[in-house]
Amino acid sequence: MQLAQIDLNLLKLMLILLEEASVSRAAQKLNLSQSAVSKQLTKLRDQVGSELKDPLFIKAGTGLKATAKAQSMEQPLREWIRLYCQMMIPSHFNPLEDEREFKISIAENAFPVVVPSFMQPLTQAAPKLKLNIAKTHSKSIQLVEQNQLDLLIIARDTDPRAGYPWQASHLPDLPKVALFEDENVCLVRRDHPILSTDWNLESFLTLSRIKISVEEQTRWLLDEVLLAQGNVIADRAVVADFHSAALLTHHSDMSMICTSAFATQLCERYDLEILPMPFHLAPATYFMLWPQTQESNPAHIWLREFIQAKCLGIRPLK
Repeated sequence: MQLAQIDLNLLKLMLILLEEASVSRAAQKLNLSQSAVSKQLTKLRDQVGSELKDPLFIKAGTGLKATAKAQSMEQPLREWIRLYCQMMIPSHFNPLEDEREFKISIAENAFPVVVPSFMQPLTQAAPKLKLNIAKTHSKSIQLVEQNQLDLLIIARDTDPRAGYPWQASHLPDLPKVALFEDENVCLVRRDHPILSTDWNLESFLTLSRIKISVEEQTRWLLDEVLLAQGNVIADRAVVADFHSAALLTHHSDMSMICTSAFATQLCERYDLEILPMPFHLAPATYFMLWPQTQESNPAHIWLREFIQAKCLGIRPLK
């Protein structure tokens, strides 16, 4: 088959179907109707599958299952898209005139610390640039690997006791840079009885805790350390975000844990008090990650360096 006979957009569709294993989810990702994706799948089978004498995808319940041949094509397809993206990178970037949109995902505990540091200066330096910012989730790193996110800002522990995926060494082999470090602290309401007692490990263990789901997980470094010490802290609630935890902390005798720069902002909004952790936890590092395909993109380089420079002014609580 000649290359001219293949609609190259169908190869991108094939990769998305390999990732999603569902016509409906692929349609959502492509912002197309299910019928449009189904028609493209038919074309994919006509143009590629017929040549390979392979259906590429078969029905499996409500989804799709890739054939062995289709699965073997996934990595070559990723490499083809990577090379295509590199070829299409403009050689020049003018921040005053560029109108492109960058898709960024930022962890909840990083957003109020990082974004205010660079957003206003960015609107002045690149007035036509647009940021599409979303909260992180369990598949955010995968989206970077698949070139569906331009930047990802997340926190990872430097403490070797952290379990998977929270240790910095668990991050995949993606381009990245460390933005800043921060320490974990404990938050309680401002008139909490614990504030009138000696603050130590014993008093800390009397507190009940609100656990926060981050990237769809609730087990953190603190859990690993307490378990290793043979200690237990009562978990009275699990919530989906830090602001919900702060509101519950304000209206109860429960406590919550988060990094200090974010904790400072939560204290101002929810009338909370910061207490240092009564035992050593190594600091968390906030990383910025990006796809390998964007490593040499002039616009991408400019934005990364701009954000990194502004984060130098972030001063965690000491």
